Amino acid sequence: MEETKKKQHSLLKIIGYIAVVLITFISLLIFFSVRWCLKTWQHLSVDELIYTMTAPIKGTGNGMINEYMLKALLPSIILTLLTIVFLYIAKRIRKVKPAICLVLAACVAVGGYKGVYKFYKTLGIGDYIYNQLHPSSFIEDNYADPHKTEVSFTKKRNLIYIFLESMEMTYTDEKSGGAFKQNIIPELTKVAQENEDFSGNESKLNGGVSLTGATWTMGAMFGQSSGLPLRPTAGTSSLDTQNTFFPSIRSLGDILKDEGYNQSLLIGSDATFGGRRLYYKDHGNYNIEDYSYAKQQGWIPQDYNVFWGYEDHKLFNFARSEITKMSKKSQPFNMTMLTVDTHFEDGYKCKYCDNQFGDQYADAMHCSSRHVAAFVKWAQKQSWYKDTTIVISGDHPTMASHFCDDVPSSYQRKVYSVYINAAVKPKQNSYRLYSTFDHFPTTLAAMGATIKGDRLALGTNLFSDKKTLLEKYGINYVQKELKRRSPLLQKLEKVEVTAQTQKRNANVPYASFSVTNDDKKLYAYVSTIENIALNDIDHLEMEISSDEKGSNKSSIKMTHKEKRRYDASIDYTSLKGKTKTVYVKVYVVSKDNKKYDSGTQKINI
Repeated sequence: MEETKKKQHSLLKIIGYIAVVLITFISLLIFFSVRWCLKTWQHLSVDELIYTMTAPIKGTGNGMINEYMLKALLPSIILTLLTIVFLYIAKRIRKVKPAICLVLAACVAVGGYKGVYKFYKTLGIGDYIYNQLHPSSFIEDNYADPHKTEVSFTKKRNLIYIFLESMEMTYTDEKSGGAFKQNIIPELTKVAQENEDFSGNESKLNGGVSLTGATWTMGAMFGQSSGLPLRPTAGTSSLDTQNTFFPSIRSLGDILKDEGYNQSLLIGSDATFGGRRLYYKDHGNYNIEDYSYAKQQGWIPQDYNVFWGYEDHKLFNFARSEITKMSKKSQPFNMTMLTVDTHFEDGYKCKYCDNQFGDQYADAMHCSSRHVAAFVKWAQKQSWYKDTTIVISGDHPTMASHFCDDVPSSYQRKVYSVYINAAVKPKQNSYRLYSTFDHFPTTLAAMGATIKGDRLALGTNLFSDKKTLLEKYGINYVQKELKRRSPLLQKLEKVEVTAQTQKRNANVPYASFSVTNDDKKLYAYVSTIENIALNDIDHLEMEISSDEKGSNKSSIKMTHKEKRRYDASIDYTSLKGKTKTVYVKVYVVSKDNKKYDSGTQKINI
């Protein structure tokens, strides 16, 4: 009996020690994660947090992951190991009471709680909950439905749309309207001065204000091409298992697709990250020419990887080549690009960057300025330029924690914005107050399109004399209303529960995959496989057919790249003339020869 009690007592002590260690590790991880998160994203919003949690993280920059491991995970592990050492010593020294261990665990737990509370207060989670419970009709009241608005083209000009990562008009000098003593982006400043930024007769440059739902890259790309904020609800399903992205909206890509444009998205990172691949395939059927595509085409070596994929100087070189090819086709083209070297926290300095400013991020910004200006000069010398409009816009204000510390809080930060070789001139020669949502109709107008009413979604054509929402209501009021729940936005989102989502919830094996195509082949990329152990996977299959019934079917065993990533390509030229849509399936085949369907994607050819 006495021996049983001793065993029970020993077991309880072991459980107690394990509990202390777990509480310590979890609390420390929460504390350091919150500290790292709030230091890295000083202006993080709940919208961005929710979106990031539901969007694919494949393609995240290596630097970001390494920094988290170094500044959050590693300190948590080290301090937890020290706790284990302390507990071991405490056990050996009889004078140390077990209560001290409990006090230690309690102190660490309080630290974790304080971290959570700081996170709650900094992100304004209380305000977010209030805004969700008190909906607003602002978006509905000011929404110009692109489905119902007439957009007509007399001549179809080409479009080159360049999203510049974290690029602000703020980086120019004070004389030019910026907030810096020394101009970080002199080449881009000159480009804006020589073209249209809607500053009227003012000597100070102008740019777009990034509003709620457009303050991170995918939100910015969505907002500038749809005129709407990207505000996912906390209960939405994961973007990596959706087949559609805001299926009820009509975006820039949709309009140009209907007009017969050949459209490409060229980026030096993985397009799957953040849902970019899904959005641009779903709205405009863009050719996705991303980091994975560059390896597939042999533009870069298979093992090449710097920063988020490959550098911007390569991006612009690839753009020159791809645009030259597009210009030789009978269709008008839309080349949309996204740079990456100026991504926070410190950017990436390529071999062409100098050390002019003594700050890596400033040098990366200056380098980007030179790359973009050189690309514009190249474009202006091409035979197709006379029929081409170029739009250059920062995606959102930088999230770099240190770079704008000296910028006064009263200064209105704006993204870099310029329209080059537009088909029209502004009706009013005044300094406009506008948001990045206004780029949607303004881009079409710059291409020579006529928009009935000069408004699309929440955007206003800046070449017209119609007031923008910011000019009509003011920035503060618009921001306040956009933060509240919008029934119309929820209706437009219409997130579907796909077969993949159901399989995830039912623990059925499935693969998350994306599909791209060129003139001859379809390419399938598997980013992850869930609900099955790696050792239980025999292989994956890619299958294409001309209809949902599986007619004219052909399949191929996919190539295993690493861990849970696979890819494959199939020549579809035999299906041309038989169908305009190819159905692509991916199967997970287990070692016991069971075949699991991961769903179907439809690709227009």
